[in-house]
Amino acid sequence: MTIAIAAMGALGLVLIYAGLTTKPGPKPTRRSVFDRIARDAGLRIKGRTVAVGLSTLWATTVFLSAGITSSLIVSSALGTAALWLPLALLRTRADKRRRRFGDAWPDAIATLIAAVRAGVALPEACVGLTKRGPGELSPGFEAFTATYRATGSFAAALHRLREVLSDPVADRVAVSLALAHEVGGTDLVRVLRAIGDFVREDLRVRKEVEARWSWTVTAARVAAAAPWIVLLMMSTRPEAADAYDSITGAAIIAAGATATLIGYRLMLRAARLPQEPRLPL
Repeated sequence: MTIAIAAMGALGLVLIYAGLTTKPGPKPTRRSVFDRIARDAGLRIKGRTVAVGLSTLWATTVFLSAGITSSLIVSSALGTAALWLPLALLRTRADKRRRRFGDAWPDAIATLIAAVRAGVALPEACVGLTKRGPGELSPGFEAFTATYRATGSFAAALHRLREVLSDPVADRVAVSLALAHEVGGTDLVRVLRAIGDFVREDLRVRKEVEARWSWTVTAARVAAAAPWIVLLMMSTRPEAADAYDSITGAAIIAAGATATLIGYRLMLRAARLPQEPRLPL
């Protein structure tokens, strides 16, 4: 027992010494949810701007619906439901942007393969995509060109490309290009062709699945919006507004909101393909 106590005391002293003498490293930066949504949608705005906009939208919706329904509880519920619309629009914009990038990457990789076969170095072939590549990827390759010309580092230029495009496919292509640049030689074209085949096949499968499940997404949106439209129409009557302002009415609205949210999320989960995760920068 004495030896165990002495060992624990020595360990405590070591930990105290390490805590006092070790210099804290830089804190890793964490992006907020709003920052991530805006970045994925291709918008160069801060997350706090999105949060302020959502707060303003909530207050405006509550004010307008209160003038129509004269029910504070119904107005608050409708205002909370309205907060979902801008986020849904941003996610829709991000999905469309991701699809455009997915359509563009096979052509960009084919252009890279043609340039490498013609004897052009891989970094210069990537620079050439600024003018000869797909227009959707031009902002990313313009940033790549500027970084490569300024630093001469292919890895730093690829890092900048990933930051500007903010796309999972761009992450994988950039990592593969860095690997292909290190390998070089006769394996370079083979690696590029494998990347192009993978992106093209993944895009084909996703389009097929999304086409088959599009009706489920539409049904989920209609089923989620319809009860709240009926609620808004019913609450225009004074007796209905008074009923919903009671404790029982508030409980019914809360239960309906919970059921709507759970049902909507389950239907979307059944129809949505898993999104490719971003690779750490």
